[in-house]
Amino acid sequence: MEFGPRKIEKRNRAPVSCEPCRARKQMCNRGQPCEGCTRRNQASLCRYAPNAIRNKARPPKVGNIQERLDNLEVMLASIAANPAAAGIGIGAAPGTQASSSQRRMPTSSYEQPQSPFKSARFRQDDHALPPELPHRHESGDGQVSYIDPSHWRAILDEIKEVREHLSAFDRPLVQEEPERKSVASEDGAGFMFGKFPVVDLEDIISTLPPRSACDALVAQYFNARFMVLGILHPVKFQREYEKFWDAPLKAPPLWIALLFAVLSLTTTLRNVAGGSAGPKSARPTAKMLQQRTVECLILGRFPNANAYALEAMILHLQSCYLTLNRLGSDHWFEMGTLIRLAFRMGYHHDPDGLPGISVFDGEMRRRVWHNIFQVDALMSFQMGFPSMIPTEFCDTKVPRNLQFSDLEINMTLLPPGRPLFENTPIRYPIAKSGVMAVFKRIVAHSQSLSLPTYDNTIMLDNEMREAYNNLPEILRGRDVGRSFMDPSNIIFERCTIEMLYLKGLIVLHRRYISYEVDGRRFEHSRRTCAEAALDILARQADLHQACQPGGRLYDDRWMVSSLTMHDFLLAAMVICLDLSVRLRRPSSVLVPGKDDDALTGREYHALQRSQTIWASNSQMSPEARLASLALGLMVQKVADKDARHIPLSKAPEEDLAAAASTQELPYAGPMSQMIDGTEGLDWGLLDQYFQNQPTDASQLDPFSIDPGWFDLPL
Repeated sequence: MEFGPRKIEKRNRAPVSCEPCRARKQMCNRGQPCEGCTRRNQASLCRYAPNAIRNKARPPKVGNIQERLDNLEVMLASIAANPAAAGIGIGAAPGTQASSSQRRMPTSSYEQPQSPFKSARFRQDDHALPPELPHRHESGDGQVSYIDPSHWRAILDEIKEVREHLSAFDRPLVQEEPERKSVASEDGAGFMFGKFPVVDLEDIISTLPPRSACDALVAQYFNARFMVLGILHPVKFQREYEKFWDAPLKAPPLWIALLFAVLSLTTTLRNVAGGSAGPKSARPTAKMLQQRTVECLILGRFPNANAYALEAMILHLQSCYLTLNRLGSDHWFEMGTLIRLAFRMGYHHDPDGLPGISVFDGEMRRRVWHNIFQVDALMSFQMGFPSMIPTEFCDTKVPRNLQFSDLEINMTLLPPGRPLFENTPIRYPIAKSGVMAVFKRIVAHSQSLSLPTYDNTIMLDNEMREAYNNLPEILRGRDVGRSFMDPSNIIFERCTIEMLYLKGLIVLHRRYISYEVDGRRFEHSRRTCAEAALDILARQADLHQACQPGGRLYDDRWMVSSLTMHDFLLAAMVICLDLSVRLRRPSSVLVPGKDDDALTGREYHALQRSQTIWASNSQMSPEARLASLALGLMVQKVADKDARHIPLSKAPEEDLAAAASTQELPYAGPMSQMIDGTEGLDWGLLDQYFQNQPTDASQLDPFSIDPGWFDLPL
């Protein structure tokens, strides 16, 4: 039997009241939500039957909806016709300009001279639309995201009546999920962190150290002067910390994750520095605290987080870096997840252009983002991959050089930054940001699929030198012997910035060492690369001497682990490459008095010193043994060919040739042929090696890196 629409409407009277009012048998004004449900604080339960929507007492304005739908059609057609403009975010149709004007700001507000991130702007004539601000989207469960204005959710939110029409159907689909009280091993984040047993929040909190121990660890973290990133405000954290101890089970799991991350990092720093933290049986292990951090992140559903998750993940990654002997692929993926979460939360856009962010929170977001940006740049280069952060889509300003006391939670105006010669918890990443920005462009330049022009190489060279020269004098490179009045953390910060600068010059000019070596056009690049490598090896020798018993940095020698050993090896291999290429030339016989000969002598003695240092650490890692072998063989070959013209000297601790010959490594033979300057030279293997590409000779996995080879901006 068939039933026509009219017959259904007559037999089954369409309900006009919401379901709660019908159950209460009360009048309903048919609002969304209605007044009855609003008065009873039951707005989330105010729903209507599907056929009630057709018979609403207040029909929408059809003409207005049709006009907006027409505008939507024009906008989508424009996006489809011009995908490039749509990707930039300014491809909206003219009809949408008025309705979205409140979410736009002039281009000049994005172009801040102090930011190292220079976004690619779509330039048109004077009649072009101004760029659109990121759209703030909040889902039904409270998750906040900052998405592109061309995203379909942003377009849907633009059409108010359509959004209201769909809200009745959408609400039942986004009901708030019940609070999660346990973590299952099959949780979706297990692929990144590993498998964990079922744990509830109460069990996690029960493993916290006593309050007195937590107080000591937290105090040490906020009073440390080295490896503390300045992303946690002590006053704000202390308020939340006191509130946590008043009612531990009421604290958000993500904040508890942040607390465990602080405790694990401080415990790790104590272990690395050899400090005492009380009886060993009463001390929590760093591994246990790191595991609790992960469990709280999973329990708090960190992918949907609006607060605390980024800071907790950054400190967790830092703690794992300092704790583990090797870094696995999990940490690489964790960094990628951390970056995607930062994108989702809008950290790559300056908070001045984002709605709903206070002045205080905005400045703290800048600090978090710039630490993420610098970690990504160094980690990506270390792994040999392109950066995971596309700079052209980022416009977050550099944070201001401010003390924590300059920042108040309820502040309405940000004070001007202090001069960079004044030390603050955030000065180091601020000072390094200029050099880091150029370094990232240099890496992109060297990784480009198209052959970079030499003019661009010289331009980047000038930019890098200018960025380094703009540093305050206290942060420019100087020998440790001239720094006896400076704190140890300042010495190491100075060294890391200097080596980042020199490493940038090496990466920029390395390709020209063996390219038309006889041509005068590239002589500047060859010498620049060699001089930068010599400066790095000189800094290696300087730090090694200062860390010996009785040296200036002996008590703080653990800080050297934050300096990348990879930079020292990179510099040594560049010197080997330069020597090997020139030793093959017939004109390589050294004649005293020539500049080239003086450079060769400096390179030879630098390799001698570096080989001695690597040999003294050869029992610590296979990388040190490989470096000692390679440098020893290179020194031996230079000595064999030019012994009459270079004043040779043995290493202070052992004969270099003997050190090279006694290395019991399976690749000693192939290595000797690789750096033989008189035979067929295959520098591709070593070249790939120090650019972090896997090679058969080294048997190194780019995902298994010794912690000394991984430079975090700490």
